[in-house]
Amino acid sequence: MKRILAAALALLAVFTAGCRRTGGSDLSSFAPGEDRRLVIYTSHKQEVYEPLIREFEQRSGIWVELETGGTTELLQRIAQGDTDCDLMLGGGVDSLGAYARCFSPYYSIYNDNIDPDYRSADGSYSPFSALPVVIIYNTKLVRMNPPQGFASLLDPAWQGKIAFADPEVSGSSYTGLCTLLQALPGDRMENLKKFAANLKGRLLSSSGEVVSAVAEGSCYIGVTLEETALKGIAEGNDIALVYPEEGTSALADGAAVVAGCAHEDNARRFIDFMLSPEVQQRLEEDFSRRSVWDGADGLEDIPLISYDLSWASGEQQSLLGLWKEQFEGAEKW
Repeated sequence: MKRILAAALALLAVFTAGCRRTGGSDLSSFAPGEDRRLVIYTSHKQEVYEPLIREFEQRSGIWVELETGGTTELLQRIAQGDTDCDLMLGGGVDSLGAYARCFSPYYSIYNDNIDPDYRSADGSYSPFSALPVVIIYNTKLVRMNPPQGFASLLDPAWQGKIAFADPEVSGSSYTGLCTLLQALPGDRMENLKKFAANLKGRLLSSSGEVVSAVAEGSCYIGVTLEETALKGIAEGNDIALVYPEEGTSALADGAAVVAGCAHEDNARRFIDFMLSPEVQQRLEEDFSRRSVWDGADGLEDIPLISYDLSWASGEQQSLLGLWKEQFEGAEKW
């Protein structure tokens, strides 16, 4: 899906809530000069990116153009030289780290406020929010023996009943896969093959489909982010979430400034905005996410593994290559 979002605050007061290009209507004639523009690629859902971008536009007067898609898809476009993009917004920092060569280092004015566990060592990305990986299940279909952890995903009892998005498309799904591989004992590549086999050729085309697949009963259990699960529960879906007993990850998603982009200063301004105290304080209440600020409400009640970010970023191509081999000829659902 592609979408353009823009605001012409400095040019037309009636558009102070933000303007959009919809259907055949092109509002580019209202756009300000190049020094007040920003092109963002995002894998976030609309309910996350839209209020943030609207507020940023209203505060800064910067006109934002937006393209949406899967994390891996957008990162590959950037890597191929799609220089229209100034800022990649969204995707786990393991995925952003795998494309670090495409980004220009930047340390936010709020960098010292970030929990040291989430700071980028080389400045190639900036974290936004912490997102634990969870397992969900349908409470009507799974009345006994619900999944307890990642080992359940290798249990033949759940074969063909697991909702999982294709990690070649979804950054959060890639994080989920790497978390499973790091949490379980044994050879990681063999566990990858076992998990892939247990999906029985079934792959969802986006992470957003996991909750709906479980809630509707086409799948009994699924792997998703805490944020997505909590929103699904709040909407009244018949699902429950489990923090895997082996431990899970609480990796940050983030944003990164594209190297050589046309509007680098504005991209940096957006990063400072998303790490500002006002936005970080809204994360839990408005977005079901956790702040990356040092001293924010912690994850003490959740069993966590020591997530190997370097391994997940460095092995992304080989892991996804092996994953793809397991699904040759399979169709996405």
